[in-house]
Amino acid sequence: MDLNFALYSFIAIFIIVDPVANVPIFMAILADFSKKKRRAMVKRAVIIAVIILIIFTLAGNAIFRYLGIEMYSFRIAGGFLLFIISLEMLFGMRPSTKSTAKEEEEAIHKEDVAVTPLAIPLLTGPGAITTSIVLFNTAEEVTDQALLFVSIILVYLVSYYILSRSDKAFEILGYTGTMVIVRIMGLLLAAISVQFIIAGIEEAIINISPRIQV
Repeated sequence: MDLNFALYSFIAIFIIVDPVANVPIFMAILADFSKKKRRAMVKRAVIIAVIILIIFTLAGNAIFRYLGIEMYSFRIAGGFLLFIISLEMLFGMRPSTKSTAKEEEEAIHKEDVAVTPLAIPLLTGPGAITTSIVLFNTAEEVTDQALLFVSIILVYLVSYYILSRSDKAFEILGYTGTMVIVRIMGLLLAAISVQFIIAGIEEAIINISPRIQV
């Protein structure tokens, strides 16, 4: 059991889920609902997001085997995806892997927005799925894989706490404070994404070298 892996997993997934950056978006989408209804919808969105992320994490290897994709290829591709997201966070741009402004505007007029855009893609998008699958395959033991799922659940519990109190969170942080945190998280995510790419390249060299020699 590697507690450092558990902590690393929690930080990586928390950064990519980024509930702090989602606070103003959730406030806008849920503005017309009562406080009780808002919390109920955030709770439903979080539960759906957790289930979807866990399913994709468990099914990732089977999907790769079916498509003939090597894990190191996915690790490198995922690293580039996360690097793009980190740049968007660093420059204060809306991550393109999350919902667009038009989708959020349409969501305001929808009665049930828990599934989309709240759960998907705001809480569980391509970035979160990529990160979780890579971490799952990085785990050396079954206990580490179990710790990954514990980390996922903890991330979404913290996200629920923040987003269910989004009005208070935004009041405390304000727009400037929110953007400062987003940029710091973007810098950390950039480092994580580069590490994914380096690990993927190293793994690719190890796997390809014997074939070249033969």
